[in-house]
Amino acid sequence: MKYYSILSPFLILLTIACVDSIFIDIGSSPAFPVVVDGHISNLPGPYTIVITQAFDIDSKKNIKIPVTVSRVTISDDKGVHEEFKEVDKGYYQTLAGGIQGIVGRVYTVRIEMLDGRIYESIPDTLLASGKIDSLYYTFRQDKSTDGSPKYGFDVFLNASRGASHQELFLWKFTGTFQSDTNPELACGSAGLNDCAPCSNNKPCSECSICNFKPLCSGIRNYGTIPTIAHADFRRVAPCSCCTCWYDFFNPVPILSDDQFNSNGRYPSLKVNYIPLDPWIFQHRVHIKLSQMSLTHQAYKFFNAVRSQKNAVNSLFQPITGKIPGNFVEVNGSKTPMLGQFFATGISNKTLFITREDVQPQSLIPSPELPWNDSCLSLFPNGTTTKPDYWD
Repeated sequence: MKYYSILSPFLILLTIACVDSIFIDIGSSPAFPVVVDGHISNLPGPYTIVITQAFDIDSKKNIKIPVTVSRVTISDDKGVHEEFKEVDKGYYQTLAGGIQGIVGRVYTVRIEMLDGRIYESIPDTLLASGKIDSLYYTFRQDKSTDGSPKYGFDVFLNASRGASHQELFLWKFTGTFQSDTNPELACGSAGLNDCAPCSNNKPCSECSICNFKPLCSGIRNYGTIPTIAHADFRRVAPCSCCTCWYDFFNPVPILSDDQFNSNGRYPSLKVNYIPLDPWIFQHRVHIKLSQMSLTHQAYKFFNAVRSQKNAVNSLFQPITGKIPGNFVEVNGSKTPMLGQFFATGISNKTLFITREDVQPQSLIPSPELPWNDSCLSLFPNGTTTKPDYWD
């Protein structure tokens, strides 16, 4: 058997500091399969579909490769349809104000490849989302493996299916935090080992061939001799990589199964644990919880992902297994399409956990050392664009 790995912004559900992968047994195939990740919901678009190429886990080139296709179209059972536009290689979006999912309608995506292959997703019905009744957290103390105390927050929700008879749900946790770094401190007390790599690309005509500090720090070396001892650092622009916002997710899909009681409620469901880390709690943590309705076929996919992740004892020794997709090839040479496109009703709830929620605040540790590189290199899923909700 041959195994391939999918790296996906949503389906993989990243942890805070590492990228886990879904490993899929596809049998023997003469070409790498295409991977699709996307959904439509009852919330306003635009909606995004990401199309990438799977890779051989035995290969050293195990990176996500975006794929450009000829056309991506979504349609429903009432004749409404829209063509996605490629906004970046492998990333396709509907128009703002374009198609919007409606509860009860059935949705299909058609993907036409450049080589003539055509795939269609199995029709999926958009079901009502139910409701997140409340979202809350508790602060607790544990012991580390060495016996020292450690602290963190457990995050819980109370959910219900509302007026719907729907009982299959996925809960998605997205946490966001801000961290400030100090790339201007590169080439500090540690000497040359603490410097940014030298570059032959001079940022300005007067600068030294070695800038020594990350260019995004806004600092340039105007020294005429390319050694740190003769550096002449001057600020020429604001730092563009000193502050980042990072997303982290629940590492394993959280599914409702058949655990609702007769009243259609799911009380006190733990959705994640947030450690009292000095970088995470430099400022505050934003939490967004999404309750997403699933049809049986979408549930089957996420349940298989959960089973695989729960079976993995080590990130470096993953267990492979069959993950069901929902695409059918209707034209062209036979090559599988992996991943999932599904329709879902979504209900969201948000909150902030602040430094003031840690009592006493003296429990919040400080970073052992300042980060003297771009903030984008500190954690994965980082951006220098402040989220709209942060203020």
